[in-house]
Amino acid sequence: MSNQSTGYCPEPASWPAVAAACERAGLAHPGGFTAAFEFRRCPDCGQVNIVKGDDFVCAACDGDLPWEWNVAC
Repeated sequence: MSNQSTGYCPEPASWPAVAAACERAGLAHPGGFTAAFEFRRCPDCGQVNIVKGDDFVCAACDGDLPWEWNVAC
């Protein structure tokens, strides 16, 4: 189970909401994301990026990405 939704781009910190939804639906869950992804929108070009490692650089324009989540839908 991961948060790799490139349409919604949820923060890894959204796990408690996912766990609660699974529990309400009677579904088993692993206790946390099996793979957690960090998303950031580039303030220069607007591209949504998956941050790899600690490389907060836009894959499209090489602009700096913010440390804080900024991908509001």
